[in-house]
Amino acid sequence: MGMRPGMAAEVYVMSAPGKRLAGTVQSIGFGVFPEEGGSSANGLPKVPRSINWVRVAQRFPVRIRVEDPPAELFRIGASAVALIPPERQR
Repeated sequence: MGMRPGMAAEVYVMSAPGKRLAGTVQSIGFGVFPEEGGSSANGLPKVPRSINWVRVAQRFPVRIRVEDPPAELFRIGASAVALIPPERQR
């Protein structure tokens, strides 16, 4: 019952936390390159750690397509939270 492409997503932009946006998981990456060691990304994307409480071992890129994203909320530098509810809850 893991996450996979095609699953529904709920997206909340931090500047408007009460507005629920619908989306769909498009792809899931294998992980990100740990900044703490190594000199080669070995095919993994280098994603800077901007949230210190997330462990590198728990970070992996998930691409979500948002349906009709409001331009005023989706700006460069905006933060958002995505929830992927288990399929049995839909």
